[in-house]
Amino acid sequence: MWKTVGLVSALLLASAAPALAESACSEPIPPVAIDGSTASTAQMNAAHDDVMTFLKQSDDYQLCLLKELKDATDAAKRDKKDLDPAVDAGVRAKVQANQILKEKVGAEFNAAVRAYKAKHPT
Repeated sequence: MWKTVGLVSALLLASAAPALAESACSEPIPPVAIDGSTASTAQMNAAHDDVMTFLKQSDDYQLCLLKELKDATDAAKRDKKDLDPAVDAGVRAKVQANQILKEKVGAEFNAAVRAYKAKHPT
């Protein structure tokens, strides 16, 4: 009987392992780029709000990922184990990818603003 209980426990833990590797952090969805040369003032204002929301959500996402990494590092130290280098590399890759996306979204919006201003000189 103990053998069966042990086997069932092992199977449950093995099936839970992929779930433990999943991040609780929600990756933000970038806003669609806007064409400033054809956009109205209201559309530009809405795009600005969308970009600012995305940037804030991205900052929160990156902080969440780094907190998870710190928690995993602390847990590994507490258990006197080494953190799997793939965990660190995976988190850092997600942070870097999101940072690149933030810069792309910002650059697209800045280009839209320049196009809007060229079409609507003061």
